[in-house]
Amino acid sequence: MSDRLGQRLADLPPETDPGFGTAARALLAGPDADDEALAAIIEDADLPEQTRFNAFYCLQARAWRRKDHRRHRANTDRYQSRFGRHPMFFYLQAEYYASLGDDPANLDAALTFAVEAVERLATVPGVLHLAAEVIADRHERDPDSDPRLLLDAERHVRQAIALSDGRYARYHATHARIATLRGAFTAARASIARAIEDEDSTGAEYALRIGDYQLIRSRIQYTQEAERLGARQEEATRELQQIRSQVLEIMGLLAAVIAFITTAANIAAGQPARPAAGLLTLAGGVTLLVFWGFHVLLIGTAGGGGSAWRRLAPAIVGVILVTAGFLMTWWGPTGAGTAVHQSVGQAA
Repeated sequence: MSDRLGQRLADLPPETDPGFGTAARALLAGPDADDEALAAIIEDADLPEQTRFNAFYCLQARAWRRKDHRRHRANTDRYQSRFGRHPMFFYLQAEYYASLGDDPANLDAALTFAVEAVERLATVPGVLHLAAEVIADRHERDPDSDPRLLLDAERHVRQAIALSDGRYARYHATHARIATLRGAFTAARASIARAIEDEDSTGAEYALRIGDYQLIRSRIQYTQEAERLGARQEEATRELQQIRSQVLEIMGLLAAVIAFITTAANIAAGQPARPAAGLLTLAGGVTLLVFWGFHVLLIGTAGGGGSAWRRLAPAIVGVILVTAGFLMTWWGPTGAGTAVHQSVGQAA
């Protein structure tokens, strides 16, 4: 039985072939491909190195599918010096660091090895999928990561789906994760529905996979609702700022009206009509300029919006009123100067 298993391992496609992973997983379905038999072939020095590496890859693929990450890492450390020069070993190293948790340092190391693996095995679907999966993990851990990596991840996973003819449900699930991170929720829901539908219910890992897919589906819904709530919160904040600006404007208008009425009463008391009109015009212009400055300092910076002309119009009108008031007072009758002094004295 060991000889037949060794021959089947030797007959696997080259590790750079797109069908290498598929053929290895098919070999693992055989009754003779248990862990003990694969480990014996790895240690058999009489066999060709490529056959032994193929046995090592099959052993690692089974550990990864079972989520036995401790055994996967132990095997990687044990056989690194023996098989480290194989292109597929970069892929296994990426899995190694990805299994250490969601710490950014581990995910960055996993991404480094995944990119190296993609450069060497650019047509192998499993390698492309792992790179996309690591990028998704990195962005879920740190949403402020480079958004261009998400486009690379989506390109990798779409290529993996195309090269494998869409046979692997996990690839669609990873695409759903990436679409969620990009905010493409319709595409994300379609991909996760495809993953749930296509997953092989007779597989040993069916329950684990379906559990992962349902978690992704829940995350899609949660992320979309969180985005909607965030948009509503921003809208409510803008409305509150607008209300605040309007309240300040109303308070400023009332203060201006009260100040103008008080000033007008003091100026008009006992003054001839022409000097009083000039002083009232001058006081109106000054009041308008003062509260225009108040608007610019306190309200204009908070409320925003409005054209430059609308912002400058009150200032222009104020300057015109002040100028007209000075002219009317200066060119008025000789009693105008006395009126000015009297109004100042009354105001004091």
